Amino acid sequence: MAPSSFIATKEHRRFVEFANAVRRQRTIGICYGQAGIGKTLPARHYASWQKAEPLLEQWGPRQESDHQIYAALAKTRTVFFTPGVLIRPRQVHEELARIITRTSICIDEHLRSTGTKKGPPKDQDKNVELIIIDESERLTATSLEVLRDKYDRSSIALILIGMPGIEKQFSRYPQLHSRVGFAHEYRLLVEEELNFVLQRKWHKLGQTLDPGLH
Repeated sequence: MAPSSFIATKEHRRFVEFANAVRRQRTIGICYGQAGIGKTLPARHYASWQKAEPLLEQWGPRQESDHQIYAALAKTRTVFFTPGVLIRPRQVHEELARIITRTSICIDEHLRSTGTKKGPPKDQDKNVELIIIDESERLTATSLEVLRDKYDRSSIALILIGMPGIEKQFSRYPQLHSRVGFAHEYRLLVEEELNFVLQRKWHKLGQTLDPGLH
């Protein structure tokens, strides 16, 4: 979805406050909510992933326009990751390492181009301050241990997003759960705000929405 179609709702602003707190405190946060209420899009928007993902996945020749993506990543200092349904712990480790390294390189490029950073690269992992894991209920106990170990070694903050009940599921893993600093429930939009969002969508289509019609 194009960035221009994103509407910052009250729930999105609550998520931003939550994510900022997790990132600032360098802790672990759990975000949960029913399927289909829009947990993923705000998280991707927070990480500027709609802009960055194509570049980070293709990792081809550089373009002048890429500097806008470097700047966005330097602002968010966040990576977004969705594990596959049958992903193995080693894949979690390797795929996260790859995406963190590439994100760090982009941030480094921005810092150098703006004169903020000089000299050879040093410990690029420090360029990334937050990892957001979507669909986290897919992770096995061993994969969660991989993330916990990554957190302990790097102090990169971590947000795990999933369905209601993951906060209880993760409580079965004391070493991970003891590091959780925040829990956030992503809630359904209230009727007034839902009407506002729908009206914005219909307006872009050149239509008018009558809230009184059901």
